[in-house]
Amino acid sequence: MQNEDRVFEAFLRQYREIFRVLINAAEQITSQYSVSFEQYLLLKQIHEQRNITLSELADSTRTTRSAAARKLRALLLDGFVEQEAKLDDRRVKYLRLTTKGTNVERDIRQAFLQSAEAWEEIPSSLTSEDINAFFTQYQANIATWDRTRPKFHRPVISAKKRALGDD
Repeated sequence: MQNEDRVFEAFLRQYREIFRVLINAAEQITSQYSVSFEQYLLLKQIHEQRNITLSELADSTRTTRSAAARKLRALLLDGFVEQEAKLDDRRVKYLRLTTKGTNVERDIRQAFLQSAEAWEEIPSSLTSEDINAFFTQYQANIATWDRTRPKFHRPVISAKKRALGDD
């Protein structure tokens, strides 16, 4: 029983660490384009579903309407997304990617695809010990990378410059 508990605790520790590492890796990719991973998921969904509304976007990304609205607000201000009112009901706003948003969504998708190619190289006949050793080494490599990687800081643009379009 003690061995089982130890294995389970090791699994949970590695699971949390791997999840953190994957989220950090995703944020590293998306932050190069001044968006968070969560904002990228919105861009992806808007790209895939033409004329989607905020409510539909929240449902499809399994988040609340207010959380989706907060993330979407930044995408609108940064010029990645635009809204168009429905002709027969002006309260309904359709969301579409701008050219800038389409380019960013495509570039991030390509970066993720390149990153995913590394996972294809992992053999499928690994034992649990092989997997454990792999993730232990992976964690060590990522921990080193995480400490040494440059931190991204989103530039602050004043409301005046944003209104004038001066980036």
